[in-house]
Amino acid sequence: MSCFRLLLSLVCLLLTAATPPAHKIVERNFQPYFDQYNVQGSFLLVEAPTGQVVAYNLARCRQGFLPASTFKIPNTLIGLQTGALPDTATLCKWDGVTREFPQWNQDMSYGRALRVSCVPCYQQLARRIGVEQYRAWLPKLRYGRMAVAPATLDTFWLDGNSRISQFEQVDFLRRLHAETLPVAARHQRAVKQLLILKKTSEYTLYGKTGWRFRSATNPDNGWLVGWITRADGRTALFALNIEPKGGRAANNQFMGARRAITESILKELRWL
Repeated sequence: MSCFRLLLSLVCLLLTAATPPAHKIVERNFQPYFDQYNVQGSFLLVEAPTGQVVAYNLARCRQGFLPASTFKIPNTLIGLQTGALPDTATLCKWDGVTREFPQWNQDMSYGRALRVSCVPCYQQLARRIGVEQYRAWLPKLRYGRMAVAPATLDTFWLDGNSRISQFEQVDFLRRLHAETLPVAARHQRAVKQLLILKKTSEYTLYGKTGWRFRSATNPDNGWLVGWITRADGRTALFALNIEPKGGRAANNQFMGARRAITESILKELRWL
């Protein structure tokens, strides 16, 4: 019996040694950066591969929000993988409808459509992908909880019941960064190149914004998700989500606030 207990103790010891310790979540107060733009929100950063976490407004980081145009990342991957999008140079033809964002009112490649966040282009792509392909691929990508139906095929990421949290955004981006998504590596690399926001000798900043426009039932809601890779090989993935304070409508600063707040936090954390 004593030999059995000794063996059991050794097994438990080996299992404990093989199991990495849970990383502590460090909570920080970044509210002053949000106050500068009269917004409220949350910020999450996860170092790769260590998994160390820094969070502001942790409970909110776990809440789900509509992905808005951050969905262009998985949307492009699904389009490329299924053949609905031959490549990112494929032309999206303007439908002739004049919209409030002038950069949308023209023909453009899907590479440019991602960068200028052209919603109508990606609605065209969604109609080519179709409900069944989304229902097959979104679970494989483990991208939040998307509610896709025929009636919402070209709007499900902009309105309705689809939700994704900042933790889920970061987990998805972690797998894209590592090129371990169940999508051809060449497609992952093509999308990663489109996400480059800034490249210097010290770091490369990747990201995609999103903006869920205000409606009768929802406030304006903004995203910036991405990662930063430094020349020394260190990488951190991040997700910012903001809303105007008090449920007010977004002002002229709202669009730029997402990147400005993110970069301020990255500087404080010595990533920029």
